[in-house]
Order: sequence, then C-alpha cells, then structure tokens
Amino acid sequence: MTFEIREVEETYRVRGEQIKVMAPAKFDSDTQQQVFDEKLDDAAINQALDIYRRDNQMITVERIKQLRQRLGLSQRDFAALLSWSPTTVATYETGALPSLANNSRLLALENNPLLANELLAHTSRPLSKSGRLALQQHLTDHATVDARQLLTSGVALLFKSVAYTADAGYVAFDQEKFTNMVLFFAKQLPRLTPAILNQLLFYTDFTHFWRNTVAVSGVAYVRSAVGPVPDNYGLLYGVIVATGQLKAREVSIDGGIQSHLVAQENPDLTVFTASEQTALQETARYFAKLSNHQILELAQTEASQLSMQVGQRISYELADKLVSPEQSDWASLDE
Repeated sequence: MTFEIREVEETYRVRGEQIKVMAPAKFDSDTQQQVFDEKLDDAAINQALDIYRRDNQMITVERIKQLRQRLGLSQRDFAALLSWSPTTVATYETGALPSLANNSRLLALENNPLLANELLAHTSRPLSKSGRLALQQHLTDHATVDARQLLTSGVALLFKSVAYTADAGYVAFDQEKFTNMVLFFAKQLPRLTPAILNQLLFYTDFTHFWRNTVAVSGVAYVRSAVGPVPDNYGLLYGVIVATGQLKAREVSIDGGIQSHLVAQENPDLTVFTASEQTALQETARYFAKLSNHQILELAQTEASQLSMQVGQRISYELADKLVSPEQSDWASLDE
C-alpha cells in the first residue's frame, strides 16, 4: 500500500466559529481515499487554532512560554502566581485555548510584567523559594529599565528645540551616546569630577564636529564662568546616577569634599561610529596627561575666547575658533 500527501481544505469548529484551513492530508494512492493520520490531523487542528487566536487577539502558545520564562518561573510557580492549577498552564503551553478571562490576564501580564507584584500579593498558592527570588529579580530589573526609559524620554525633551541645529551639532540629542560617553570617561580616568567631565565631553563633541561637521551626543553646551559645560549637566548626570549606571562618591581632599564619578557599568562602545570612538579615545589619552588644575585652566582659556554671556549656548560652528588640543599637542600623542 502506498500513500501520497495532498493539500485539502478542512473546516473546524472552534468555540462556535467555522475555521477553514488548507492543510496536508494523507491519501491511499490506489483508492484515492483520504486516510486518517494523527500527526497531520493534529497539525491541521493547530493551524485552525492559530487562525482563531489571530482573529480573536488571543495569546499564542509561544508567547505564553516566553512570558513564563522571562519571569524565571517553572510551570508550577507560574500557575501559583496566577492562582491556577499547574495542569492549566501545561495545557495552555501544549495548545489548549485559554478562557477569555485567563487570556485577558495573560495579555495584561505580558504588556505589563510589573502586574506580577499585584498577582503575587493576592495569589492563594505559594511560590517556591527559588521561584519567588527569580520573580523578584526580574521585577527589579524591569523596574530599572522602565525608570531609565522614563527618565531618558523626559531628558530628551530638554534638547528637542535645538535638535539638528548648530547648537546641537546638527544632530538630535542621543541619551544612549551621552550616557556611554560619561561611562567611558569614568572608566578611563580615575578621580573624575563633574567639572573635568564637562571638559572631556565638550572636547569630544566639538573635536568630532570640527572633523565631521556633526557632534557625537547632540547635547547643547553653554558658557559658564569656568568654561564650556553641557546645558543642564547636573540633571544629565543625575539621571545616569538615578538609573544606577553611575555613582557619585564623596571624597575628602585637602580638608574639603570632592565628588568623584564612578561608572557602575562598562560603556557600550558599539553605539559609536569609528570616528566617534577615535574622538573619545584621543580625548581620554590627551587629558590623562594633564592634572585637574591644567584641565580647568584650559577650560578658563576656552571661556575667555567666547564673546557671549554666561548661560548662553555655544554654537558648534565656533569649533574651529576655540582653542583645540588637536591643533597643538594631539598630533604628537604617539611620538
């Protein structure tokens, strides 16, 4: 007896709806009669169920599994969190359709994982110790990401009005690049103070603009009494500290208190182009040779070149008129 596989139209009734699918079916080559095949029949049923899920906005089997795994939970702990039986979760993960109420709960948890806090507080079934720890870690990580996104979106509004203008180096402010510039210098230079960091960022952005006609970070700089500084730099650094990527450490020096910025994460250099990485590395190498006093003296020199009021924005178009380390000492860095 020989068989052949053909595509046929099948109709299945799923929760009162008629679902038509084109699915493979087995036929007897001699009689041309369709022959039951459990695997092919299951595949056709699953195809019908997938169509029903799509048309009725129901969560898929894979998304249920991915949601549970993101929370770090076993099927038993996931069921306990949702106050369901372990069998319910197991059947959903093998293809059964959730009830409308359970589907809504799964979609809500998928959209907002922090909802697990509320579910955990009201569940009637205890989670295992390892499951509770895994869930708490996930919720902590997710809350941190949410906080970073919220703070980042808020900060971006500060520079929206100058995006793609000469005051921003003809790019839009990029929080990711700005943060990784800060982390890069905090890793490269010990005892980094906000005042020194201001100059490192300024020279990186303005030197890159001088060479490529675009800034790196898109941050606007203003003239201060001590030199160029990123506009609202206290807030910008505060956001990076608030999101746990940077730490401000108070240190006693010569009878006074000085704030040092310490990176809590390694910078992600993949966010930068090759030319941007070069500007970062050359700035770090040049300023590593100078004392803090020399760096601040250089900043004062820059301030004296600016015929503008304190607090006024510095156009990147002035890059070729400002004192540039590249024009003098940078060319001999490798000598």
